[in-house]
Amino acid sequence: MGKLWLIEGLPGSGKTTFAERLATTPGYTFYSEIDASHPVDVHDVYWVEAGPETEGEVIDQDGTGRFIRYRPNERRSGVDVYELPFDKHVDLMVGRWRRFVERVKEADHVYVFECALLQNPFTIGMVAQDVPNEQIEAYIETVADLLAPLDPTVVYLETADVPTVFREVYAERPTDWRHGFVEYYTTRAYAQANGLSGMEGTIQLLEERQRRELSLLERLPLRTIRLVNDERGAFEAFDVLRSREEADHADA
Repeated sequence: MGKLWLIEGLPGSGKTTFAERLATTPGYTFYSEIDASHPVDVHDVYWVEAGPETEGEVIDQDGTGRFIRYRPNERRSGVDVYELPFDKHVDLMVGRWRRFVERVKEADHVYVFECALLQNPFTIGMVAQDVPNEQIEAYIETVADLLAPLDPTVVYLETADVPTVFREVYAERPTDWRHGFVEYYTTRAYAQANGLSGMEGTIQLLEERQRRELSLLERLPLRTIRLVNDERGAFEAFDVLRSREEADHADA
């Protein structure tokens, strides 16, 4: 296999659990989507255009500005990278992906990311800003091309019964997560434009997001493994597939 595993799927599909188990493989390292040391993702990071120095830790820079992470007591400047206009967000994230590939393409190490290839672009582009789907797909296709030197594999944990699984996950999560998730999904641009609200609106949006992600995934030039994970048995099925592939490779 290659140097990068990308674990994707809807919220509650089991991505984190799957990624953590995969990362027990010697030489593999998992970075969660909120990991402050993530080589690409920028959770709670601000984009600050060139100008006077500001508080916070500069984690990266790109041409006209800096990526900055602030401590709770520091005065914040700039704009959260996830809240930038989609075109600007894409420009910055493509730069992050390009620099990551250049740093690690010769390294003897394997990275495991969750949400980075599909979920984040569709959440920002579709859910939050409702930009044309073609723009979101073009962004992801650009990233897929950049990743070619790492020979990546996408594992998509598919949810066959979105209403049932999401309701189960929703009931298990903390109150703050439940309220924040539904509020985010139903108060941003896509839900507002399509008249979606409450739990039912959130589920409809999730179903459409998964449909778009899977449709694009079929066309990306990436090794892909799709596993239905409603019953939480995806890793066992994956282990069987991986063992067979390793055996076939040894016999070749």
